[in-house]
This record gives sequence, C-alpha cells and structure tokens, in this order.
Amino acid sequence: MDDVLVLWDIDGTLLNAGGVGRDLYDVVFRQLFGRPLSSYAPMAGRTDRAIILETLTQAGVEEPRRYVDPFIAGLGAHARSVGSAVTERGQALPGAAEVLAALAAARYLAGLGGPGGPGTGAGAGRLGGAGDLVGVGAGAGAGAACAGGSGGRGLGSVAGASGAGVSVAAAPGVAVPGAGLPVAGLPAAGVVTVADAGGAVDKRGVRTDGPGDRRVYQSVLTGNIRAVAEVKLAALGLRDRLDLCIGAYGDDHEDRTELVQVARRRAAGVHGRSGAAFAGTATVVIGDTPLDIAAALAAGARAIGVATGSYAAADLTAAGAHAVLPSLADTALVLDAIFG
Repeated sequence: MDDVLVLWDIDGTLLNAGGVGRDLYDVVFRQLFGRPLSSYAPMAGRTDRAIILETLTQAGVEEPRRYVDPFIAGLGAHARSVGSAVTERGQALPGAAEVLAALAAARYLAGLGGPGGPGTGAGAGRLGGAGDLVGVGAGAGAGAACAGGSGGRGLGSVAGASGAGVSVAAAPGVAVPGAGLPVAGLPAAGVVTVADAGGAVDKRGVRTDGPGDRRVYQSVLTGNIRAVAEVKLAALGLRDRLDLCIGAYGDDHEDRTELVQVARRRAAGVHGRSGAAFAGTATVVIGDTPLDIAAALAAGARAIGVATGSYAAADLTAAGAHAVLPSLADTALVLDAIFG
C-alpha cells in the first residue's frame, strides 16, 4: 500500500500573513531599482517566480527575466525582517495547528484499504472511527538539516481504543480525532496495539509498520520562496509540525504544477524511496485557489480545496477538487478528506 505525502499551501490555507508579502516586494523593488513599486501582479495561487516576472514587466523593467533571481535573493535576504510583522498582523487560520498536529502524530495509518478492511463499522477505510490513526512521526524541527528524514517525537500510549485490526498512537498532549481519547498526561510509552494489523511490536511496545500500513509525511507546496515560507510558519507557530526539507517552493519553479514533482522527488530522496513512491493520489495537495487544484490534478495528485482564501467553495469544486472544505476547523473532517 502506498505511503502518503500531504502538501499544504500556506497563504490562505494555513495562515493569513497580514500582507507582508507585498511589503517585501516593495522593499526589494526599491533596493534594486531605486523607485517605489506602484502595482503588483496577482499573487493568489502563483509562485514567486511567476509573480516577480509579471510584476517587473508591469513596472516597465527592461529584460525583466534577468532580474528574477536577484529579486528572489533580495526576498530571502529580507525575509527575517518581517517575522515580527507576521506575528503582529497575521494569524494561523482556524484548525490549522490542530490538523498539522494530528497528522504529525499519525505517522502510520493502518488498515485504510477501503471497504472490508480493518476499520470501524460502516466507516471502514475512513478516518471517522476509533483507532484509525497509528504511529508517530513529526516534521523536522526548526533549523534541521535537509539531509535526513523527519525527526521523531515521543509517543503517548492510548488505552481502550476499539476497532478491529487497528492500533492507536498519539504524541503527548495531542488529541487525535478518530481515536476518541485525549492523550494529555499519558506516559511517554510506545504504541498500544489493540489488534495488530500486520505489523510487529518491538520490546519497547512500539509498533513497526507492517504490510497494511501507510506512512504519512507532511510538508508544503507554496508559491513563497522557502526563506519567506519558513518565517511565516515559524511566526505563527506552525513550523515544527512540517518537514520543510521535502517541500516545494516558489523559487524552485515558475510553474506550480512542477512543484508537485519537486516535492515528490525530495520526499523520495530524503526518505530513501523509489522515484514512484508518491505517484498519483499518494500525494495530496491542499490549497485555497483553483490554481492549487489545477496543479494537483495536472500532476495526478489528490486535490483538496479549502474555502478560506479569496475563492468560494463553488470555485474550488468547479476547478475539479476531489473534496472541498469550508475551513480546517473540523480536524476529523479534514483528515477524512485527505484519506477518504
């Protein structure tokens, strides 16, 4: 069974940065050309490379493409300077922190093979019942090098969960939707196997992945260059649940569709997987614009729309999203859309 790569858009999906993107463009443009920037290209759903090129063209800059890389370098150089502004003016969108924590706590998903597989009653193969989430693996911590895999976190045991052929684990202090039990205050023990779904349990009680398990990795697919993405996420407390080493950014490629392939290659390389490890709907892209949806569909990925940006749910549905959510506020609903 395929592992799952979950890629989050940032602006309008996980957070609102309070307009600092335009502030940065103003600073860099004035630095490069000695005059103020009077207009901006549309930003929603686009990459910084594409936005910069069009903005420079609109500003009458000759040979604008030659200035794209210097402009990106300027954005990176000034990124840290807007961290306090993001903290003051921005906000993590409702439910963003909770769903990132839930996915970070759910490194392994057991028995999500569809009808007839391990699960809970009519909800078999979905994330609605007790015991659907198993294992632990959080994103690499702030400042972690990108040469290795995601950093692990301590485990909190969950007792009493029900469901045939499933196991449950959660990180301390994280309430995992579907497990039905908060884990705050539970001992940092291993995973409690309610009924083994094909994996093994080592001498510490930690369940290892078996043939029925799916490892879950989460990162970002954003039009922001990486330096700016990190500042925004860190300023609003969303950085540490994501493995930014396997993400794709606005400085990687002008075309957002290509970013899906960039993230797949990085995830496969970091985690020692084959090049096809995250092909098709083993990659899930979550965003708030039709361009996010189009990029996912063009790459054959699962596309989930969240109507928390400038586009309505109807726009995201019309773009072809496999699922559309009003927000991230209902963690169980978001997880069901990701793995449904």
